Amino acid sequence: MQNLKSDVVQLKQFVPYRMVHLAANISLALSKIYKQEFDISIPEWRVLAQLAQQQKLYSKDIGEITSMDKSKVSRAVKVLESKQYLIRKTDTKDNRAAYLSLTAQGKTLYQKIVPKALQWERELTGVLDASEHKDLMKILDKLDEQVVQIEAQTKRGNSTE
Repeated sequence: MQNLKSDVVQLKQFVPYRMVHLAANISLALSKIYKQEFDISIPEWRVLAQLAQQQKLYSKDIGEITSMDKSKVSRAVKVLESKQYLIRKTDTKDNRAAYLSLTAQGKTLYQKIVPKALQWERELTGVLDASEHKDLMKILDKLDEQVVQIEAQTKRGNSTE
């Protein structure tokens, strides 16, 4: 009889599970700041934060940068637009496309949230010493790069079939 123990995934030791679980917990805890205090959702915060960094983007770009699907980005954009935190400007080169950018009100909202989000991050990472924090950032970068490599290999493998 074959030993199946080696084929068992122990979720507490399975890095993809641990990363997703941690990310979900972090996102949910942090979202309480912008939901309770500023009445915006996680996707709305992600759109707001990206537009604050990039000044103007297409919805498609925001989806790619934040790893959110098209419908989630679209809903977030509609809500932010209805609250007058962002505006759409038709691209003069392509009338079908529209750039998104923050209004003055959206920039003000972002500036109110940032200090609270950064303080929350400091509380979270405060359990790490400087060396651990540096190592964590390096590890996250390496894992991000490795995922890209694996995806590229998978695509190359699939295109040869």
